[in-house]
Amino acid sequence: MGDRSEAALSLVRKRFVLGLLLCASSCRVQPALETTATTTTAAASRGWTVLLYAAVDNDWERDFMRELRALRRGLAACPDAEVLLLIDRSPKYSRDAEGLGSDFADTRLYRLTGGGAERMSGEPELAGLSAQASVELDTGDARVLRDFVRFGKRRFPSRHVALWLVSHGEGPSCCPDETDGGDELFTEEIAEVLTENESVDVLGFDACLMAGIENAYAWRRRPERFGADFLLASATVSNSWPYEDIFKRFRPEMSPRELSVLVVEEIRRQIEEGRSGDRGLERDLQSFGAFDLSAVAEAKRRLDALARRLWKDGAKAELLKLRGSGLEAKTFVYVWPERDANVTMPFVDAAHLCERIAASEAFSAEARALAARAAEAIDAVVASSCGFAHYAGFAPGRHGLSLVFPENAKTDDGRSAWERTGWYTPLPVAGKRDASGRYAWCIDGAVPANGDVENWFELMDAWLDVATADAPGGANGYAW
Repeated sequence: MGDRSEAALSLVRKRFVLGLLLCASSCRVQPALETTATTTTAAASRGWTVLLYAAVDNDWERDFMRELRALRRGLAACPDAEVLLLIDRSPKYSRDAEGLGSDFADTRLYRLTGGGAERMSGEPELAGLSAQASVELDTGDARVLRDFVRFGKRRFPSRHVALWLVSHGEGPSCCPDETDGGDELFTEEIAEVLTENESVDVLGFDACLMAGIENAYAWRRRPERFGADFLLASATVSNSWPYEDIFKRFRPEMSPRELSVLVVEEIRRQIEEGRSGDRGLERDLQSFGAFDLSAVAEAKRRLDALARRLWKDGAKAELLKLRGSGLEAKTFVYVWPERDANVTMPFVDAAHLCERIAASEAFSAEARALAARAAEAIDAVVASSCGFAHYAGFAPGRHGLSLVFPENAKTDDGRSAWERTGWYTPLPVAGKRDASGRYAWCIDGAVPANGDVENWFELMDAWLDVATADAPGGANGYAW
């Protein structure tokens, strides 16, 4: 996905907005203070700590800095919200000095309370990050994310914690840091570097394309591993969250499910009212959802059972026909806004695909029954969702979770759509910092090199990857 033109990239990569900081019009950014001592007195009664990880050391910085006033207004109306912001800015895209009291191009930490912004020290967890020093952190490194969560949980303990990442997203990765060589956070990097101690109640991505069932599976709660109860994400290109509206409705007694549903409701309302600044095509193609990660393991189990049945039935032609192609597909396909790029997008709606299999007489009775059961399990994952005009029949609370299923077609560069999804593999992917790949979704349930299909990934690999004598593992090197 990195070979798109810059113009297409700006259409695709969601326009970030997180407006963070400051108080209302009468408030001023507080002077930089070294706050190494206190701020935990209300810990026993604090309902939520919201950790905002603004990885805007990229071209989203302009949009983010322009939107700070909206977040300020929301927080000014919500004095009970405890919000901690780690922001990494760029030297290239914005000279804004109003949002945080000064222009800077490094990484800084702020406490946002009642709309005010207090610059903080992040030590000892964020070593070297003081309220005075200029420090450049690589926010594409999961260790920085881990240390930020550790700091926030220690300094501002509460009953519930939300971690919201704000940046560009592409499905398998997010938060590119241009100053640090374009380093990105990858799905399994987050799952492996953060620990159970950094687990949160709500994990949110104000970024495009992160609502994949593969991501949801990686970030479910497990012993000794990082996880969350709920995931907030978009399956598509998306606009920024309406932070002002979210924080105006925020209440410290909310449960994780209630807060997650609130975010979805406000995003839906923002788009319906035309306040998201998008173009018509982009608006119609959007979707967003809140996902209950406690149900995702069962959804995988049932999808894998369906994959095994489809393999035994030899239903490749039927499945590819049912999937369809690009924006004209009958199955919901989550694509870039540009029509000439739709073949490169491998994301279909998981529940809608299963529903269509269950309703089609082109498949065996066994496959149809398994598809219906898989659709029910995916429905249990989707706590709340919204989709717009392009997705005729989109069912809120049922659709909105994507599944990797590329087209069986060539892209403009001559590669197959499957080759363009080289990150979707149980193997490590070379050539990138903190290499992607190693998806638990692809690994779990599979037995490599036994000549049989055991999970959904292996079904895709068996039907879409082309093995040769010189490359028995096909384009990705995996032998099923």
